Amino acid sequence: MAKLSKANARLYCGTTERVAKLAPVVGVNPTSDPVYLSDVYPGLFAFFASTNGNDRFGIIEIETTLLDKSNFLPCEWFLEQSARQKAKNAREQHRRLESYRKVLEKHHDKWRESLQKVGVCLYDGFIPKKMIRRITVYDPSSNPTITDAIINARISIADYKTYFLRNQALTRWLTGGSVTVEDWLGDDLLETPKDTREELSERLQNKLGLDIFYHEPPAKGQ
Repeated sequence: MAKLSKANARLYCGTTERVAKLAPVVGVNPTSDPVYLSDVYPGLFAFFASTNGNDRFGIIEIETTLLDKSNFLPCEWFLEQSARQKAKNAREQHRRLESYRKVLEKHHDKWRESLQKVGVCLYDGFIPKKMIRRITVYDPSSNPTITDAIINARISIADYKTYFLRNQALTRWLTGGSVTVEDWLGDDLLETPKDTREELSERLQNKLGLDIFYHEPPAKGQ
């Protein structure tokens, strides 16, 4: 699960194509509104940021090592789900989420637990362009398998643990990495029919709708 360290210090920001493409020039969050960072849900946050079905998703990979830790905040999903008193229905849960969203600063010390338990935290500060390691842009109409996995993801303590490996593979795919059928299916591999596995393999190899817009330049001397 997510645990920031010098060896594993990258998180992802899911946003619009426009914001993602401006990031190498102006950085992330130049208006200083808190932004959501996640290890496995950047696609979902990009979906949240989209305004219509034609929007492409922007995924920004961020190095967090030198970010000011005092600017990190827990997310409202973690605070709401970890509260002793549980919501009675969806309407009450929505109201509670809105309430927690307004007082995140009061729970600042829980940001690491938020990241470790639900895979999401916020950063309430400017992220300079030198912290950006990679930017990809994804067309959600190009690959139904990937898009369905994105929009059907849920931010919860239970789902983060249960579907971590699948969502980790999804994030790797969205950032240009390779994902095998074995990675995607996990324990369900042997129970999945052969023709379904073959079709899935083709879908996972289909990256016509994924563009690597930016990749950090190599270090000097390399």
